[in-house]
Formats: sequence, structure tokens, C-alpha cells
Amino acid sequence: MGAVAIAASLLPGCVNTKFKTDATVQSFVVADEPYAAGVGRDIIAQGGKAGDAVAAMALAMTASLPSRVGLTGGGVCVLFDAAAKKARTIDFMPRPAGAGGVAMPAMARGLFAVQASAGVMRWEQVVSPAEQLAQFSPGLSRALVQDLTAFGGRLAPDSETRRRFLGSGAPAVGAVVGQPELAATLSVLRRQGVGAFYSGPLAATVAQGTGIDPAQLRAYQPRVAGTLTVTFDISDLHVPDLNEPEAGAALVQAWKAVASLPPAERATRAAQLLGATGRGATAAGAGVMVIDPDENGAACSFTQGAPFGAGRGIPGTGMLVAQGVDRGGFGAPALIANSIIGRTLFAGVGTANGDDGPAAGPAALLSAALPAGLEDKSTAPQIQAARPQSIPGRVSFVGCRVSIEDGVRYCQTAIDPRAGSLGLTVESERKRE
Repeated sequence: MGAVAIAASLLPGCVNTKFKTDATVQSFVVADEPYAAGVGRDIIAQGGKAGDAVAAMALAMTASLPSRVGLTGGGVCVLFDAAAKKARTIDFMPRPAGAGGVAMPAMARGLFAVQASAGVMRWEQVVSPAEQLAQFSPGLSRALVQDLTAFGGRLAPDSETRRRFLGSGAPAVGAVVGQPELAATLSVLRRQGVGAFYSGPLAATVAQGTGIDPAQLRAYQPRVAGTLTVTFDISDLHVPDLNEPEAGAALVQAWKAVASLPPAERATRAAQLLGATGRGATAAGAGVMVIDPDENGAACSFTQGAPFGAGRGIPGTGMLVAQGVDRGGFGAPALIANSIIGRTLFAGVGTANGDDGPAAGPAALLSAALPAGLEDKSTAPQIQAARPQSIPGRVSFVGCRVSIEDGVRYCQTAIDPRAGSLGLTVESERKRE
């Protein structure tokens, strides 16, 4: 990913080698929960793009990882359009809106905006896999069992979620737990569209269950903006423009402050500058990231505001009420892209576990993004293996290098061993021109 490697693909003798016509077309999907990663793989295999895949994976995690992702929560995405050579932020953070800091349910309209701006499939195709996961549980994943074990006590004693997931004793990987109420809620979204969550009978139930003014719920819209960028060599780091101290400007400032330091010192110093202590309760996050066949990139982080949100459910919906957040420390998505030729080279998300203190997500992100962007020798797995253990948070990512021989991009996924993440490569027989 260094300047020499990327610039080589632009030399006169290599003008036409951005795409190797006899190479298998590859895409890459990563999710902080394995069933969701499988959904992303299937969406790409069916012809979907980055926006389709991240939206489908997020919806899938409302069923497979409700401790961190839910329809009453929200998140933030960074998207790179390779054809237009532009990046954007879609901000649907679940900010406080009700009594006791209850979150504005931002997820549904946020994901619809992501899919509409960076996808090509029909909305119902994107929702359907999540509905199937909720209705026909394939078994609890390690990611959810970890959260149930560590944070299950946050669930209210009369919560439907507690009864289903913890009613029979200690949770076990592979245990089958159906969620028919959530499946019915997702069915409404699939059949009636995202507007049904904000206006109509379902919206009335959501408003009553969260204590949010129905008019305020109906009026909610995600925010679309540019990105905050750092230019280096001939590539750019793109992070969300949220106007939040932990999520944007401070992350950029930390990158700039440590870029000239010796590589071994960068991540630790960046974590110090961000104020990441590694201690204390924090909003738990989960991430998904995709680089699709057209080299578009998408990286998103999501949260319920705390592990399992506020711990109580909305009767009859299968949803937990989310706790509002006003800072982005739960998760920091980022992309590195070459905007000259339109190519995503890195897609990653740093996330907080829920007990690792402030700025854990941004600190974890920089521990991977710094070596991915500023060094040209290490592969993604090597970067993951070399990350300092003292850095709080978790990070999974797709990292790419560009061959100096043929100008072709070679990518690998790298998942955080402390999480239940999964990275998949999707191959297509379609030839590039």
C-alpha cells in the first residue's frame, strides 16, 4: 500500500493493469458475528454491492447479536464510491431522545440510507436474511454467548430476551433460540418498507415502548455528510464526520501527531492522545466492513448504547430498548482509498467491548489503520498479530497491497482473536475488463 507500490500501477507501461482480465474477481466481507458475515457473503454472491451487504449484515445482527445491534439502536457508516471517487458519512447514531437517556431508534432509516446510496438490490432482499435468522435460529454464536456470559445480568428479569436466551441456564454455543416476535417485526420492515417503523401501528408500539414522542420518531432522519480525511502518499484515510470529539477530529489529530513516530510507538501514543484508558464501562459496539467487486468500500459500526441497551424489551416486538449515546467511542469505522483511480485499500472498524473505557474503538482502529496506511510491507494478518496487547478495544479489517509487477490489488481479512468475528472472501467467475 506504499507510495511506490501504488504509483507503479499508474506508470505508462501499467496503465491498463488496474484490472487483471484473467483474474478471479474477489470481494471481502467481515462482521463481528459469524452468521452476519455469511449473510454478507451471500448478498455479494447474488450480485449485491457494498451498501447492500453492510445493511444486510447489520440487520442480521439484530437477530444474531442483539447485545450490540438492534433496531432501536443505531450507528455510523463510511462509504467510498470507487466510480465517483468520493467518500461519505451516514450518521445514524442513537442519540438520547427519551426519558432516562433512551435512544432515538435510528437503525432502520440509517440502514435504508446506506443501502439506497451504495447498493443495487431491492430492500426486501436485504431484510429477508435477518428475518430468516430470527425465525429459524441456526444456534447461538460464540460472539453472542460471550456477551450473554459477561453482560446477561443487565437484562431485566421480566425481559423476553432474558427468558429466551437465559431461561434454561448458562448459554451454550449452538443452542437454538428462535425469536418469532423479532421475525414478525422484520417481516413488517420487509413487506411495508422502512417507513412502517416510524409511522403506523409498529411505530406506535415503538414510541410507547421507548417513551419517545411519536412525532419526534416520525420526523427522524439520518445525517449524510462528507468525511474527515488525512492525505498521505496518493491515498486518503476517511473517517466519519460526526462533529464528535472521539469519533472524528480527535482521531484525525491523533493520526497526524503520530505519523512521523517510529512504527513501534505509533499505536500506543495514539491511544494516549485519544484518552483510551482500557478501564471502565462504555457503550459496546459491533462492526461490519466490505470491499465489493467494483472496489467500493463500506465500514460501519453499531451500538445499543450499552451491552443489551437499557436491558428491557418492547413487548411483542422482540426488540430491546437502546440506551442513547452522544459520543462515538463505541466504534470507529474507517476506509483508506486511492481516489486517483478509485480503489479501496483498507476497510476497518475498531469497537469497544463494553468494559474497556473511553475511546476504545478509535484507539483499536488506529492500531490497525496506521500500519496499513503508512507501511507497505506487512500483510493484514501480520498487522493484526503485531498489534500491541495494551491497546483497548477490538479491531477487524480488510487490508490490501498493490503488486508492483502487475498493478493488481491483493487483499486479506484480519479478524480480532478476542471477538467472535469472521472474515470471508467471495470469488466470482465474472471477468474484469
